[in-house]
Amino acid sequence: TQTAIVFIKQPSSQDALQGRRALLRCEVEAPGPVHVYWLLDGAPVQDTERRFAQGSSLSFAAVDRLQDSGTFQCVARDDVTGEEARSANASFNIKWIEAGPVVLKHPASEAEIQPQTQVTLRCHIDGHPRPTYQWFRDGIPLSDGQSNHTVSSKERNLTLRPAGPEHSGLYSCCAHNAFGQACSSQNFTLSIADESFARVVLAPQDVVVARNEEAMFHCQFSAQPPPSLQWLFEDETPITNRSRPPHLRRATVFANGSLLLTQVRPRNAGVYRCIGQGQRGPPIILEATLHLAEIEDMPLFEPRVFTAGSEERVTCLPPKGLPEPSVWWEHAGVRLPTHGRVYQKGHELVLASIAESDAGVYTCHAANLAGQRRQDVNITVATVPTWLKKPQDSQLEEGKPGYLHCLTQATPKPTVVWYRNQMLISEDSRFEVFKNGTLRINNVEVYDGTWYRCVSSTPAGSIEAQARVQVLEKLKFTPPPQPQQCMEFDKEATVPCSATGREKPTIKWERADGSSLPEWVTDNAGTLHFARVTRDDAGNYTCIASNGPQGKIRAHVQLTVAVFITFKVEPERTTVYQGHTALLQCEAQGDPKPLIQWKGKDRILDPTKLGPRMHIFQNGSLVIHDVAPEDSGRYTCIAGNSCNIKHTEAPLYVVDVCHLVLSPCVQNMAQKPIFVAGVGIRPSHHAAAQS
Repeated sequence: TQTAIVFIKQPSSQDALQGRRALLRCEVEAPGPVHVYWLLDGAPVQDTERRFAQGSSLSFAAVDRLQDSGTFQCVARDDVTGEEARSANASFNIKWIEAGPVVLKHPASEAEIQPQTQVTLRCHIDGHPRPTYQWFRDGIPLSDGQSNHTVSSKERNLTLRPAGPEHSGLYSCCAHNAFGQACSSQNFTLSIADESFARVVLAPQDVVVARNEEAMFHCQFSAQPPPSLQWLFEDETPITNRSRPPHLRRATVFANGSLLLTQVRPRNAGVYRCIGQGQRGPPIILEATLHLAEIEDMPLFEPRVFTAGSEERVTCLPPKGLPEPSVWWEHAGVRLPTHGRVYQKGHELVLASIAESDAGVYTCHAANLAGQRRQDVNITVATVPTWLKKPQDSQLEEGKPGYLHCLTQATPKPTVVWYRNQMLISEDSRFEVFKNGTLRINNVEVYDGTWYRCVSSTPAGSIEAQARVQVLEKLKFTPPPQPQQCMEFDKEATVPCSATGREKPTIKWERADGSSLPEWVTDNAGTLHFARVTRDDAGNYTCIASNGPQGKIRAHVQLTVAVFITFKVEPERTTVYQGHTALLQCEAQGDPKPLIQWKGKDRILDPTKLGPRMHIFQNGSLVIHDVAPEDSGRYTCIAGNSCNIKHTEAPLYVVDVCHLVLSPCVQNMAQKPIFVAGVGIRPSHHAAAQS
C-alpha cells in the first residue's frame, strides 16, 4: 500500500571534513503526527553532544571518520496508523589526515645498518584522499629524482641506496591533501659511521657574560685521521692565535679546540661557528652565541591599601634581562621565606590574614650577571574609622556661616562625605567640606534647617552619624518693601509689608515725619490701605517690624501719587505710496507728564540717530518722509513716566504705485495730497521729483 508520508527533503551523500560540522537534511509531510528518527547501517542513531537530531534533520557538531562511516537513512513513522516511510540512503565522503612517526622499515633494526647498505624509511602519516608526501633531512627538503635516494608516495617510503655517512641526519616527513597538512609526530635519526667523517665530541653552548668578564666556548671533533677545527665570527673572519680580527684581539684558541674571550665588550657579542672537517664527508658546522648580560629598570609600584584579615598578593614583574633575572622580596632588609603567613611565591608577595603590623615598605629585588634592580611598594593596612568628634544637633544663625564637625581617625586618612536630607552634598559656593571632615555652610538660609549625615570611610569600612540643624531665623522683611512706589490718584491702593523672625514680629506703619496716618488710611497687620488716594498721601513712610528677642527693623518707602498714563491719540493702520510721507500720530497724558518713544520693526528709534527721513514731534507723533518698501512693518508708541508705562501699535504699509494694475502709471501723483489716517499730507519735493 502507498504511504501518505511524503519526503519534502531527503538526505544526500556529501563531502565532509574530519572534526567539522555537517548536516543531513530530512523534511516530511504527513496528514497526522509522525515520529522521525535516523538509522546508521540499519541501527537507530542515539543523540549525543556530537551527533544529535535537529528537528527532523541530523546534525553533526564534529564529523568522526570512524563513528560516522556507513549508510544513514531517515525514517518517518505515523504514530497512529503505524505506517512508515524511509528516505534514500546517504553517506559521508570524509576527508582527513592524521600524523604519525617516521620508522625504519629496512633493515629490521638500527643495529643492522651498515655503510653501503640499503635503508628504507616509512612515513606513517595517513589520510583521505591519499596525501602527497615530502621528505626532509635536517629540515632540508629532499627532491625526487636524485640518484642516491628514491621516494614512493604510494608506499610512503624513502629508500637510500646505498646509504653512506653522508646520509646521516634527522629524517622527517610532511603530507597534505584536501583536508590539510600534517607532519611526522616522531622523527628518525640515521647515523652511519665512517671513521674518516668528523663527528661531534663536544658542542659549544650559548654563553651569557657580564661586560669585561671572560667567555669560554668548548668544541671538539673526532675522526681518523684527526679532523681539522676552525673558529669563525659572524663576518666569517677566521679566528686564530696568529691572525685575530681587530675586534677580537683578546681571543685565544687552545689546542683542544676551546675558544677563550677575555674582557668581553658589546662588539664581541654575536654568533661563533666551530667547523670540523674530516678526511671525507661534509664539514660539520656548530654554532653558539655570545650574549652580553643586560638588565632593564623595573616598573614602579603604586601604593597599595589592604584591609586587615584579608589575603592579598602583590606581583613583581621582573625586568627584561639576559640571563633572566632572579626575583626575591625583602621586608625591613630581611628576605621573605617561601612559606608562612607573609611569604614569597614565585614572583608574588603573599600576605595571608593581614595584620596592622604588616604595614610598611616591601622591596622587590631582581638580579642577574648585569647587576641588580629594586623597587619599593608601600603597603598600608586599612582600619575602620573611629570617632574623635561626632556631629551634634546645632542652632545656626541665618545669614552667618555655620559649622558641623565630623572628626575621625583611621589608616589611611578617612574620606568624609556629607548628606543633606539623604542627598549627597557637592561642594559649591554655599557648602565646603574641610580636609578634617568639618562641613561649613556659608550664609545659612532658613531651608538649611534639616537633618545632616556624615559618612567617614576607608577601604576597611565606614562609620556614620547624623545631626539636626535648627536655623535661628533673623528678623527680616519678606520681601523688603520697594523703596519707591506709585499710587494712582483718586483710586484705592495698598502697600504691603511683611516680616519674619524667631518670634512672629509685630508690624506697623508710620509717616517718616512722625505724624499720624489720615483717617482714610488704615494699617491692617502690615498692609497700608488707602481707601481713596489724595495728593496729600504722597510722602515718606516707614514700616517697623519688631519682636522681643530681636528688637526692631525699619524699611523706608517713598510713595508718589500719580495720574497713570492714558493715550489721547493712538496710531492707526496706515497705507502710503512709495516716495510719499507717512504720519503716525501718538499723544499721551498722565502725571508726571509721560515721555514718548517709538519702536519700529523690533528696534527702538533713537531721536538722535533717526536721520533726515524720520522725525518725532514734541506731541509724540512720528513722521517718515520718502517712504520705501523696507519701512513697512509694525510701529509701537511707548509712553512712560516714573510710575508706569503703556504702549500701543499700528502697522504701516508702503505701496509701489507702478506695480498696481493701472495703465498708464498714475501721473503727477506726487502733486496731489494723500489722506493718511485722516490727515492731508503733501509729498516731499524729493518724492515729487522721483515721480
